[in-house]
Amino acid sequence: MKNLFLFVLFLTVSSYAQNWQVIDSIFAPGGVTVQGFTAPVFGDLDNDGDFDLILGNIELEIEYFENTGTNSSPVFEKDTSMFSSIYAGGYQYTNSYYPALADLDGDGDLDLTIGGYNGILYYENIGDPYTPVWADVNTILFNNVNPQIGTDARQTFVDLDNDGDLDLIVGTGESLVGGPTPGICMGFRNIGSAQEPLFQLDDNLVTGIPDVGINAYPSFADPDDDGDYDLLLGRDGAAVYYYENTGTPSVPVWTINSTVFSTVETSTYWKDPTFCDLDGDNDPDLIYGTSNGNLFFYENNGPGSNPQFQYNPAYFKVIKASGSSTVSFADFDNDGDFDLLSGSTFGSLLYVKNNGTSASPSLDTASVIFSGINPGFRCSPVFIDIDNDLDFDIVSGFSGGTLKLYINNNGSFIENTTMLSNISVNYQSIPAFADIDGDGDPDLLVGSEDAGNTKFYLNNGNNTFTQNTTFFTGVSFPGYCRPAFADIDNDGDYDLFIGRSSGEVTYYENTGDRFNPVWTLNNQLTSSVKVNQFAHPGFADLDGDGRIDLIVGEYNGNFTFYKNLFAVVPVELTGFSASVSQSDVNLLWTTATETNNKGFEVEKKSDRGQWEKIGFVGGFGTTTETKSYSFIDNNVKSGKYYYRLKQIDFDGTYTYSNTIEFEVATPLKFALEQNYPNPFNPSTTIKYSIPEDGNVILRVYNSLGQRVAELINGFVKAGNYQVTFNASELASGIYFYKIEECSKTLVKKMIVLK
Repeated sequence: MKNLFLFVLFLTVSSYAQNWQVIDSIFAPGGVTVQGFTAPVFGDLDNDGDFDLILGNIELEIEYFENTGTNSSPVFEKDTSMFSSIYAGGYQYTNSYYPALADLDGDGDLDLTIGGYNGILYYENIGDPYTPVWADVNTILFNNVNPQIGTDARQTFVDLDNDGDLDLIVGTGESLVGGPTPGICMGFRNIGSAQEPLFQLDDNLVTGIPDVGINAYPSFADPDDDGDYDLLLGRDGAAVYYYENTGTPSVPVWTINSTVFSTVETSTYWKDPTFCDLDGDNDPDLIYGTSNGNLFFYENNGPGSNPQFQYNPAYFKVIKASGSSTVSFADFDNDGDFDLLSGSTFGSLLYVKNNGTSASPSLDTASVIFSGINPGFRCSPVFIDIDNDLDFDIVSGFSGGTLKLYINNNGSFIENTTMLSNISVNYQSIPAFADIDGDGDPDLLVGSEDAGNTKFYLNNGNNTFTQNTTFFTGVSFPGYCRPAFADIDNDGDYDLFIGRSSGEVTYYENTGDRFNPVWTLNNQLTSSVKVNQFAHPGFADLDGDGRIDLIVGEYNGNFTFYKNLFAVVPVELTGFSASVSQSDVNLLWTTATETNNKGFEVEKKSDRGQWEKIGFVGGFGTTTETKSYSFIDNNVKSGKYYYRLKQIDFDGTYTYSNTIEFEVATPLKFALEQNYPNPFNPSTTIKYSIPEDGNVILRVYNSLGQRVAELINGFVKAGNYQVTFNASELASGIYFYKIEECSKTLVKKMIVLK
């Protein structure tokens, strides 16, 4: 593993923690969040018959994910309490790189070792197979091993001599000082017992296994089902090496096999493999970690002695950037929900499309629609409609300290080099737009890596930005400043957030108003918000509850979702539905409470169209009573439509409802249905269908052919219709009703029975 410089982080616990709820499933739908350089290991730590997951990483603590599903359909849920005792005393004498599970004392439960800078550390399970309790016994078991293996050793345990106890195989990496050759495997035979192991260096266990580079990560399993252990070597490179045991279970002979794992991708750098039967079909599947943290799952679909490993992307899905993630949200595809734009370390843009709704997000990495845009090293793009043409342009900062603007012209982005050419913060620019002076146009705050060099620019209304030094009086801008604006407390003005290199987020509440901001430091509101390094905050109401949520990007590419639990909801929408009557679409919605509610704009779009306002319904201002609303979209042609509500406060702020989809069916044919009820007294309903616009006549006749009623006579749009016929003036008897459209005629009989 690479030995990288890390900031030392200390997690603080705040009484304000209840203001935010971290929900991992937004960006990790499978429940497994990842750090950098992940090292997975599986074991049934709660003895419930399925495999739980431990992840090593380059951060400070290993992480535990309990399998709350089954042995064939795993569902993982993070549990931060499992290893809290190991790190309770601090990090000086702990590891987080390489965990391994094995029953090292022969008592029937799994013990834990963690490899890394401090050698192999041993934590005996003094609990039981159901409830592990970890005892630090690091001074005993590996005293003679650790001086030989260096400071970047990856350990694994396997009975390679078939004597009933576990031997130790160590893959070596780059030690900080001295150490063995990186990339080799070292064998330590257990000359003790299963209950009291004693490991002694014995290279005969690894004879024939070569140096594979900077790091070696050994993992053992029997994928060919021949009764002995084979070896898969991950490494600090793009490929894995597989060595089949062509000897015996007692005396292994390692022979390279280049075909079994030839399906494994070679595009990701650094692979740390392990085997586990995650799909419950009684053969070993392959899971490996990578340098950027992503886990890959290769399902073994081969029969017995002929393993066949196929990538299955359904497992361990995580939405993350390749590094240096940033956060900007907008409804880029105009479908009624928020999509995400992020920068990365080396300049490419990550676009994450929301395939869910405004109330139930489902995020997925979209096709590379911004492939022609590369602002530069550690770019920080934001969506902004800077030319006011109702589509989103992109403004991005980068390490050069200036800004790059890409104008959206019907989906094609053209760089504009003049509009923002006067803006510079010396190094590492981070743009944030908001209408700070309340004049209706976006102003610009640009964060900088240089402490005190963050600059604010007022927009004069024509996208001419002039530096202003007074609007942020009282705000202390740090180095590596990553600013963002949001009305987080729903009071009608913008508040300021600053992401910091330490991973913390500083909050300045606007205690003035949206025309004359006053910035007041509030250290409590965001005291529980913290990521590993270089926090980049962004905001969107991802769950549609009327509260703006916080999403934080960070140096390792991850995103963390903090659900807003504290802000007052201006309007709590409790229902929004649609129904069709003839060719009219009826929209109905209700609210539980309202605060400062001016009303609702009703918006509509077709499958390929743009959102358009079709009406406005006034609100009730402020009320705690349930209120009901309705709106009729008249004479809608057949087709699929989308509707949403734009709730507007009296101060001009607004939020969108979820989007509902509704289809107005096209009649299949010219049709006249049997009236119902029949016989009837005195009223009945007649339904008919018109496949295309035209003149329609619907009349009722008695048995002598005399017309007794005319129900329809005029132009009718295509659609499904119904009409009520009242026969209170007619005598009992048989009647006929006839519909005519152009040259087509249909007749049916009905009975009036009094």
